[in-house]
Amino acid sequence: MLHVVSSENRALYEREIEEFYRLRKAVFVDELGWNIPVRDGLEIDQYDDERAVYGFSFDYEHKLTMACRYRPTDDRSLLTDVFSHAMAPESGDPTGPGVWEITRGICLETGGARHNQRRRACQMLTPLELARAAGGTKCVAFAEVRLLPGLITMGWRVNLLGDPTEFGQGTGIAFEVDASDVAIAKIRRDFDLPEHSHIRLMPDASDQRSIHERAAALALQSSLTASLQPREKDLREVTQNAMRTIANPKLNKRAFDYIRRNQAETLSATA
Repeated sequence: MLHVVSSENRALYEREIEEFYRLRKAVFVDELGWNIPVRDGLEIDQYDDERAVYGFSFDYEHKLTMACRYRPTDDRSLLTDVFSHAMAPESGDPTGPGVWEITRGICLETGGARHNQRRRACQMLTPLELARAAGGTKCVAFAEVRLLPGLITMGWRVNLLGDPTEFGQGTGIAFEVDASDVAIAKIRRDFDLPEHSHIRLMPDASDQRSIHERAAALALQSSLTASLQPREKDLREVTQNAMRTIANPKLNKRAFDYIRRNQAETLSATA
C-alpha cells in the first residue's frame, strides 16, 4: 500500500522524507542534470513546505521504491511559478481551490507483473483521490513528453495545456489530469484496487510498532490490500532509465502524437 505523509504524521516518516530528498538529488540532478539547488546532498525546494504531501511506497526491504509530492495549488504552484510559459494563453490559470499539483515523481519498481502494475496504479491514483477529497476534480503537472504515454496507459485521462516546451534539461509538457469520480472509479476497476489506494498512519504513543509493521497489519484486513504488499522478488532499478534525457526529436514527436490522439478520445468520450 502507499503511505500518505502530511504535516499531521510527518514525525513518523523523518527518515523516509530525507531518503526521498536524497533520491531526488540522485535522479533529477545527478542523472538528469537538472539545474536545481542541492544542500547537503538533499534536493529540497520551496514547495516542500507544511502543505506538501508525499506518497511513499516501499520495497520488501523497507526502502523507498516509489515516491511523489502532491500539493494544493490555491496559493502557489510549480507549474504557474516556473512553467507558465508552457501553457497556451487560452488555457487560463488551471490552478486554484481543490486542484492538486503532482511533482517530483520517482518510480524505481519496474516489475511487469500484475502485482507491480497495481502497486504503480496506487501511486497514480492517490493524488486524484486527494484532490477529489478536497472538493476538486483535477490535478495539474508538468512532465517530460516521453513519460506521458506511459502515465496515460496506467489510466490518467489528460487534457493538454500547451505544446511541448524545451526547459533546459529536456522537453516537457503541461497538462491536467481528470480527478472526477468517474476517472477514479475506472482506475480502481481496471487495476482491481480497494476503495482507497493509500493509508495514512497517525502518531500513537501507545503503538510502538514501526510504520511498516503497522501497514502490514492493516494490509491483512483484506486479501485485496494484502495483495498490494511488496514482494521479495519485486524488481528494483537503481537508475531512472525511462526518464533519462536524450535529445531525440522523433521519439518526442511520437509521444506527443500519442498524447494528442488519447486526449481527443478522452474528450469525445466525456462530451
